Amino acid sequence: MMKRMSVTAALAFVVSSPAFALDEIYSPNTEYRELSLEYNGSRTIDNHSDKNNAQGHGIGIEAGVTPRLTLALSGGFAKSRGESTDLEDVEVEGRYQFFEQGENWVDSGLLLAYGFSTQSNEPNTVEAKILLQKDINKVTSTANIGVEQTVGKNSDGTGGPEYVLLWNTRYRYNVYFQPGIELQSEFGQGHTLGHFDEQEHYIGPAVYGKLFNKVKYQAAWLAGVSDAAAQSAARVTLEYEMNF
Repeated sequence: MMKRMSVTAALAFVVSSPAFALDEIYSPNTEYRELSLEYNGSRTIDNHSDKNNAQGHGIGIEAGVTPRLTLALSGGFAKSRGESTDLEDVEVEGRYQFFEQGENWVDSGLLLAYGFSTQSNEPNTVEAKILLQKDINKVTSTANIGVEQTVGKNSDGTGGPEYVLLWNTRYRYNVYFQPGIELQSEFGQGHTLGHFDEQEHYIGPAVYGKLFNKVKYQAAWLAGVSDAAAQSAARVTLEYEMNF
């Protein structure tokens, strides 16, 4: 999957790093006439220097332009071992909500994104994700199932797309504090499918909610559970919302 961090709330931010970067998990339900500004950051922690301190940072803006369509623009910054923090890409994104919330057994939507690389030797990327969400009493579960493909003159065209699964389940205790568990898995390209330790899998506790009426937060501390993953990784998202 594209190494990216998203700044969402009207804009999704993609961040690159030498390894799979933790990403925001999107709800399929959009917010009409809501404008959002967001910061999203992640960092790996590992005893081995080649996996330690890979960072992704994103800032973006997003807007609910119709009752079911949200458009976003973002830029992603990344830092790997011994390197400075650089702008890696600029991404345009759209999220579409298929049905009214609660109309069907599961809420569903689609995310499409195109990332323009700012590095002369790196390819552009195309990403698609199916977005699913289910509420049962005060428990909400959200899943994003996606593929990403490199495109453009710097894409070698080999290996096919990369596959990713992002999932969380949280308990809506109140609007300010919603504890849960989060899973982020990158399955790689076709040759790594079925080879668990060649993929990157993370799982751990997370918390979601509001700091103030207009500021949402997400925070997760995840343990790497496959050989290719770092020992642990953390991510945080802050999102400021306003109406227009």
